[in-house]
Amino acid sequence: MLIYRFRITCEEHDGFLREIEIQPGQTFLDFHHIIIDSSELLHCERASFFMTDKKYKKDREISLKPEKRQFRRYDDDLDQVVTESLALPLMKVSKLKDFIEDPHQKMIYEFEGRDHFSFHIELFKIFPFEGVVSFPRCTRRVAELPKKAEQPAQTAQAAPTPPAPRVVVPKVPLPKIEELSKFADIVEDDQELAAIENELGNLIGEEETAAFDVQDQDGSAEDDFGFSDLHNDDDDPDEKLDHLEDYEDIESLDKRISGYDRDTDDY
Repeated sequence: MLIYRFRITCEEHDGFLREIEIQPGQTFLDFHHIIIDSSELLHCERASFFMTDKKYKKDREISLKPEKRQFRRYDDDLDQVVTESLALPLMKVSKLKDFIEDPHQKMIYEFEGRDHFSFHIELFKIFPFEGVVSFPRCTRRVAELPKKAEQPAQTAQAAPTPPAPRVVVPKVPLPKIEELSKFADIVEDDQELAAIENELGNLIGEEETAAFDVQDQDGSAEDDFGFSDLHNDDDDPDEKLDHLEDYEDIESLDKRISGYDRDTDDY
């Protein structure tokens, strides 16, 4: 039987080297497991093999899990470029011999888990083998990949914040009934109360008198209404209104009234 021998290096870490031997009829899933076991990698979410040219330019992809990719191709019937969605071949059903076309076939293996690594793979030898050996196997191992520190399964919960201390306001005790009862022994003095009322009455009377007894500097009462310039009725006896009782007889009244001129236009 024939055996493929691949040389594997890591793009991110110089010095890393693995040599893997595997049978042509084995699958890419077998190849995937021997790579992660020999590199001491943990479980990954995604992983893919890419068939490449001699310069490691990616071509066909073989995926660990079912996935679809968008491809652009030229359609002769439509005479234009069309986009198609195609399912990727899976590792578990894809055999190496169906994809190896060159005795020096090159590939890229991408590992995406807690760590991300990209490996260059090259087929450098095909040879017959007769014997009882389990394949695939790692025949050469140089250097190791750096490992990230293991994260704890559970992050310790932060200590709860202690509650704020309560502010206690001291209560002022109410006076006892026994202490209030001592005011009941006070005796009212009627004479003292009468003297206080009399003194208050005098003060109120003086204030009212002072309010109405306001005089100006000449001693005359202030005329609030501005009638100081008007004549007093006693200054002009002729202007004083006479009453009927001031006359001895009615004739005198007629004579007084007859002195006024009468005009027919007044009526």
